[in-house]
Amino acid sequence: MTASPTRRTTLGALALLATTALTGCYMSSKRNIRTLDKTFSYLKDPALRTKEKGDARLVVEGAELSGERFEGMDWHNILFKNCDFVGAYEINPKTATNVRYEDCRFSGILSYGVTTNVHFLRCAWVGNSVMFAEKGSKSTVFEECNFVGTTANRNHQGAVGSDGEAEFVRCRSKWFAWTGNERLSITDCTCEDVTILTDSIGNSGEDFLYAATRIEGSKLRGTFKLVAANLQSLTIRDTVIDMLDLTSATIKEELLMERVRGGSVEAIVKGAKRLVVRDSQFTPPASGGKFIFSLASNDAQEVLIENTSILGDNILVDIGGGPHTESLVFRKSKFPRLDLQYAHAKHLLLENFEANSVRLNDARIGKLELSSAVFALTLDLSNTQVHEFKKTGGTDLKKLGGLKLDGSNINLPQ
Repeated sequence: MTASPTRRTTLGALALLATTALTGCYMSSKRNIRTLDKTFSYLKDPALRTKEKGDARLVVEGAELSGERFEGMDWHNILFKNCDFVGAYEINPKTATNVRYEDCRFSGILSYGVTTNVHFLRCAWVGNSVMFAEKGSKSTVFEECNFVGTTANRNHQGAVGSDGEAEFVRCRSKWFAWTGNERLSITDCTCEDVTILTDSIGNSGEDFLYAATRIEGSKLRGTFKLVAANLQSLTIRDTVIDMLDLTSATIKEELLMERVRGGSVEAIVKGAKRLVVRDSQFTPPASGGKFIFSLASNDAQEVLIENTSILGDNILVDIGGGPHTESLVFRKSKFPRLDLQYAHAKHLLLENFEANSVRLNDARIGKLELSSAVFALTLDLSNTQVHEFKKTGGTDLKKLGGLKLDGSNINLPQ
């Protein structure tokens, strides 16, 4: 079975738990598929179905698919309604084309095959179920589905998605892992402690896939984990987050966040050429729990923070690029404390910007530009070297008691 649990480091434990959960714990009042005569024959033998029924849609309703192997066949133009799929490796069609599942339930270790235009509507996955569409799958959509795990431990959670493309729309998920190795779209979903799995060299070799990932209009409660994920790009829009964890993630192109309301962001990533946060606000939790905001890529060529505020007392915001950063721009934004020490950039602009304190010591900047920038307490420029310094409006640095210029070549205008 190509959807083997050995494809991912987490799936071995998932498969074991899923298999254990199936032994005597799953009960269904539906008729077993073997009792449905012709329907059963048509699922097992698509050639027979085509011979007798042509291309007419096959409707399978109120059945339990368990205890029988469906492996290696091509499923096409099928509607499963109110069916239960239960098993450990038995359900594994080669391909699935124009297949629709409505109000179905899934439990176990199953495969959708290589999918084209496969739609799950109001379906449910429970416990530690593991089920994937295979590599090369297109247009795999989960709409208004529920994914309910049994533990917050990510090594013992279920996992659903696609080794190709996957789209989740108006779904609810708790203690579950989702994947879309080639493309992953999450729209109007509510997630609680959800993990995103991606491809890796260990899974697929040197030519493994990087997921183009888009999250819009969603609520990401608890911790939303993309730890060590491999992404082509990551876009998050119009979304509420509690904790976004991108620790050690690799993003080949852009990380973009727009109109985000949330708490912590831990995003010291690799590879990203562009980091953008616009029209967003981040605040510590009302409970007084841990709050962190870190955003940086050593490969970033452009960093843009615009119309964004991070509120709270004595919160240190860590944002940065790398040794080859072209522009580092903060515009119409407000932070408590900003850490830019050791920054390297051809152009660093703070425009209509407010902060209690900015740490910009030991930086190497081509052009440092302060335009209507306000510093309430401190600005540390010690040991910072610039080729050009320009300041208009904002705080009078000569009157700023917390200004540090020791070792810097910056000369304040008279």
